[in-house]
Amino acid sequence: MVTGLMLVLVMIHLGLIFAGGPPESLRYYESFGLSLQGLSDGMIWQPLTYALFHGDWFHLGINLLLLGFAGARVTQILGQQACFAIIVLSILVGGLMHLLTEMFLVFRGFEASHLIGISGACFALLITLLTLSPHGSLRLVPVSGKNLGLGLVLGEALLWLMNPGLGLPVFAAMGEYLVSWGGAGLFGISHACHLGGALVGWCFARRVLAPVAAIS
Repeated sequence: MVTGLMLVLVMIHLGLIFAGGPPESLRYYESFGLSLQGLSDGMIWQPLTYALFHGDWFHLGINLLLLGFAGARVTQILGQQACFAIIVLSILVGGLMHLLTEMFLVFRGFEASHLIGISGACFALLITLLTLSPHGSLRLVPVSGKNLGLGLVLGEALLWLMNPGLGLPVFAAMGEYLVSWGGAGLFGISHACHLGGALVGWCFARRVLAPVAAIS
């Protein structure tokens, strides 16, 4: 299932390139990427289809690596149906958290954006895997699964709060400091979507690990 999804993502990205690439591909992002305007115009498919589109090969490549690694491991442990459920739920929840953040930004006078990419589902699968194996470690990262997962979630939460557009005391100042040092690109990423996916992965794994009540 994960391999099939990865092939679909590659085929869609190739289709965008053959369609003419930017700016021609922008209309596909507007139609299938997730946005407040799109939903208000009745494009009810966007909370799912946004995950199928990516901005460039680097964006797609990173997500394919995470999807292939974490998705394959989660499928081995929990099965294809569970992996599919995690992916779909994380796409929906990640999109919802992004929209809530966008509503606040728009309220503060910032321009709305279109969310694309399956990063939320990648985070969900990775956090699921790390939660199921808290004492294990990845070959390239000599840190326990529990600490790595906690570090990823805290990092994403901090970057989300530091978005200067949110205007949160202290955090906004930290974000503006990063921007002054060339880190503006960090806030072009939907950390809210990543957090939504991570939440789904953690909840799913905790449910799997919950002790089953004995029946007498």
